[in-house]
Amino acid sequence: AFVISFTSDFIPRMVYQYMYSPDGSMHGFVNHTLSYFNVSHFQEGKEPMDPLHLGYHVEICRYKDYREPPWSATPYEISKEFWTVLAVRLAFVIIFQNVVMLMSDIVDWLIPDIPKDISMQIHKEKILLVELFMREEHSKSRNLDSRVSGKGKANSSNSSNNNNYSTTVHPRSGPHNSTGSL
Repeated sequence: AFVISFTSDFIPRMVYQYMYSPDGSMHGFVNHTLSYFNVSHFQEGKEPMDPLHLGYHVEICRYKDYREPPWSATPYEISKEFWTVLAVRLAFVIIFQNVVMLMSDIVDWLIPDIPKDISMQIHKEKILLVELFMREEHSKSRNLDSRVSGKGKANSSNSSNNNNYSTTVHPRSGPHNSTGSL
């Protein structure tokens, strides 16, 4: 954006065409971009060696810049056209940057990072993993239930067969007699 704005004549041409051109054309653009300089205002020692080099005496020369002419109240100062072109250049940079970012976001939204078929495959694999995990957990739960129900039946048959003198083993405290003595 800066390269387009500051190194080309694109912005100054648009500013001239839409703001300063009397008929909306580019006729007069080059004359508009040239400033005036009175050669009698050269500093001492900086003036041309041969003032009649072109065959005639030159009083005013033109150069590419946006400066006030020597007959204005503020000669050779930066003109309002310069500030207008600079403001439009900076506005162009900001607008161009935002348009590029918007286009980048739109393209990023339209084109996914992961192709749809790979995304579907990943989704199917996740579903299969969840089903496998659920089957494993269900199998563990059934095994645990069968162990608990098997121990419960064995303990109840032992207590009814031993007539109040059964010894039960508790995993934490060791063997105990149900009558209170060994």
